[in-house]
Amino acid sequence: MKIKLLLRDKKKTIAVFVFFLILICVYYFFDPLKYSFFLKCPLKTITGYECAGCGVQRAFHSLLHFRFLEAFKFNPLFVISIPFLLMLVFINFSKNPKLKVGVDRFIINKMFVFVVLIIVFVFSLLKNTDFYKDFITHL
Repeated sequence: MKIKLLLRDKKKTIAVFVFFLILICVYYFFDPLKYSFFLKCPLKTITGYECAGCGVQRAFHSLLHFRFLEAFKFNPLFVISIPFLLMLVFINFSKNPKLKVGVDRFIINKMFVFVVLIIVFVFSLLKNTDFYKDFITHL
């Protein structure tokens, strides 16, 4: 009886968990460098320039195989953002409502959104420079 009640109340959470578990399995067993069914960046396909998200799939695959430096070379912004994203997930599942409200206010704050967009934009520009490419290849 308790299991049925738990399943009924947590359907959305369970569905999200199962989705991410399947996603993790796909990225663990299939290398985005070797399989063509993974999404390609439309910006890079059309213009040849990389966006801030280019390399995330390869970085995720490398992280799942504990190849941290390789993951960092594919997309440093993604690797650096993971601890912050995990912190947000843990806070979301915490039992402290004041903490949740505080974090929600911080994330919805216009200044926070503006700063994140600036970081992504600057990273996108930097990622297409020779300086960045030289730096990444020498790591």
